Amino acid sequence: MKPISISEQLLYNTVRLECTDGSSGTGFFFNFKFGEYIVPAIVTNKHVVNNNPDEPMKFLLHLREGNEASQDNFDVTFHSKWIFHPTHDICCTLVNPLFQEVKERTGKEVFYIANEETLIYDISKLNELAALEEVVMVGYPNGLWDATHNYPIFRKGFTAAHPGYDFNEKSIGLVDMACFPGSSGSPIYILDENGYSDKQGNTYLGAKRIIFLGILFAGPTMSIEGDINVIDIPMKQKIYTSAQTMINLGYYVKAHEIKELKKIIEPLIRCQIR
Repeated sequence: MKPISISEQLLYNTVRLECTDGSSGTGFFFNFKFGEYIVPAIVTNKHVVNNNPDEPMKFLLHLREGNEASQDNFDVTFHSKWIFHPTHDICCTLVNPLFQEVKERTGKEVFYIANEETLIYDISKLNELAALEEVVMVGYPNGLWDATHNYPIFRKGFTAAHPGYDFNEKSIGLVDMACFPGSSGSPIYILDENGYSDKQGNTYLGAKRIIFLGILFAGPTMSIEGDINVIDIPMKQKIYTSAQTMINLGYYVKAHEIKELKKIIEPLIRCQIR
């Protein structure tokens, strides 16, 4: 497929991640830019990689044929080095070594479409959004995906708190959306492909808009006794000693925190970009 629409492009934005214990989560491609240099990475949650910076992972990847995705997909287990955010539940791995491994094994390059910093709104621009915005999450809930084509699943919902304000904790937001095991690490977007209205009531007919809001990492659950607890979105279904049910809300780390990862990466690659 040659992805044309924004939603088609998002089919190649995420990557299914599988741990050696059989659990799975979601990662997505992000291009860090240092001057003229682009450094591609995969971003996910720390708990998706079992809070282990040396966790090996199976990556399910698309391969390139000319300027578009080929019919072939490729999965590879690779021992990556995960770079952890100092405070929040996000991490990343630089993927050029992974790409080189795939090229050596298949003779083909990886086909992917990455997020960039231009999709991230700062606080002032987030404040221009309405409190209630429709959102899209892309990932692999309950480990489900289109295994034939290696495509993720789209989920839709709404912001449950104003995206311009932190929800109780610094750089945390809240969405009203069904969040299941395997969704950890899923990117969340405001996506409009055929027009939208702003909070002043202005309508932009036919306009396209994509805003990268953040990365899902946790959600509140309710016990049979009615107690509310916030847990990391697990990577696989578990049996709990006391029944816990998700209440269709999800916590996300706001996208601008990815810039903290960039600060860590820069000295690591400084000698390579001089």
